[in-house]
Amino acid sequence: MTLLLIQLPENFLVQIMEELDFRSLVSLRKVCHDLCNFIDDVIPSSGISEIYVRINTKKISLRFMDDNIDFLDKSIQINYHNHKKGCSTVKNSSGGKKKKRVGLEDFVIFFWQDLETVLKHQKSILKNFSLVLEHYEEKMLEKKDQILTEFSKEIMEKIKENLTSRIVPLKVKEIDFGIIDQMEMLQILPFIDSKTVEKISIGNSKGMGPQNIKIDDITKLKQWKSASEIKINHDFYISEPISSFAHFQKVEIHMKMIGSDAVRVLRQIFQSSPNMDHFEIYYDPSRERQDLRTLFGHRFDGSYENENGGARWIFKIRGDPKNLISIQTNMHSWLCLTRVKLADIPNLRIH
Repeated sequence: MTLLLIQLPENFLVQIMEELDFRSLVSLRKVCHDLCNFIDDVIPSSGISEIYVRINTKKISLRFMDDNIDFLDKSIQINYHNHKKGCSTVKNSSGGKKKKRVGLEDFVIFFWQDLETVLKHQKSILKNFSLVLEHYEEKMLEKKDQILTEFSKEIMEKIKENLTSRIVPLKVKEIDFGIIDQMEMLQILPFIDSKTVEKISIGNSKGMGPQNIKIDDITKLKQWKSASEIKINHDFYISEPISSFAHFQKVEIHMKMIGSDAVRVLRQIFQSSPNMDHFEIYYDPSRERQDLRTLFGHRFDGSYENENGGARWIFKIRGDPKNLISIQTNMHSWLCLTRVKLADIPNLRIH
């Protein structure tokens, strides 16, 4: 059977391998030296569409979605732990849960071997790539950030080295980071293909309530400038100027407070940028409240969805007779601007 397979014309053999799910491809590689060498030389593309990595000092989790798996549940998750006799893994997939002790080396080594193999065969565009450094899992509160930073340093360097050595950059549509500062993100994001990035999500993995975060270096990247959507977790306060988000189509951020100047800039962005459709800001309700009614004037008195969310105002867009700016707020912790079609608001009267 193996001889018949390896004797197939190369193009047919590649087509067969690219239809296999990733587990089958790895298993086939172990059948014989000829197949192993062929797979290593040709590097057939896998069907993996999403990759999720979560790291803490006790465990690393690697989960991926493989579209070539012939089951409804197309996910495979491998958890790597240190064991007194080496590394143990727990694999969850449509085939059930399997526990295994895989060797004497540290669990980080086995994790990296698997991730490196996954990345090696990744030629198509990933729908999602997620990397979370789980600082909240560390027990020594006063040193937990330093502990995980030092522990993950080698892993992050290996990922960076892998990404920078690729002939074709890794292509990702949505990229998601769980971090405590921008330096963790800057080790990876600059080396993702900027042409394919559509959405960037940033979450706080410290787990101790809202924290300030600087993103000034991130905003200079091509990946930031080419993305159309940005979401920054509610547990991160950002202080970057509103203008740094003007090129996006959809924005969700959290600020300590928002004043009249920021609101005016937001309205100007919607007036001048045809790309901007949605800008949502959460802010700290304990701060001094700004009476937004003094900025917006007479509120919209018609009916609309999510009326319980807060008052609404409607404004014209200069030079755009078909669209309007909708502003909605609960007056103390949430503000949302959206671009809406005039045709969707019947009997509108704009004051």
